[in-house]
Amino acid sequence: MLRAYVPPVRLVALFVGMLAMLVVTIAAPAEAARRHPGIPVTGTLEDGGSFAGKILYRDLTVSPNAAGDALVLSGVIRGVATRADGTEKQIQEPFRTDVLSLTNGGDADVCDILNLDLGPIHLDLLGLVVDLNEVHLDITGQTGQGKLLGNLLCGLVGILNPPV
Repeated sequence: MLRAYVPPVRLVALFVGMLAMLVVTIAAPAEAARRHPGIPVTGTLEDGGSFAGKILYRDLTVSPNAAGDALVLSGVIRGVATRADGTEKQIQEPFRTDVLSLTNGGDADVCDILNLDLGPIHLDLLGLVVDLNEVHLDITGQTGQGKLLGNLLCGLVGILNPPV
């Protein structure tokens, strides 16, 4: 007697799952590009004309440079430059620029990232009693050459809470 081969259900489910992941992987960048249409920019040209367009960013990376680490933005700037005499020119130029220096100058600068002080806590959860005494959590970042995470977090804290 001849029987037809029937693939196991798990194998079929695995194949369908991998196919779905492939479709999502291909479609996700296109969807992300539609959701992030760019950052609007305007400006004044040297001759008194104007520029209006968008920054279409590709990457935001941490890159080492001569002064230490830097947060680097790269992408394309696209728009219309209108000269003072009224002539217009379409602009589409790639760019790469340091957005933020992630070193504060010295080899061992320190910044406060998080200071958390919790008082005593008493919980009674249906007969399970939890008593926690005071909690003091201090997280600091050290900046300097080769201290990537400290440089990044201190830079972000500096953006969110600039000095007065």
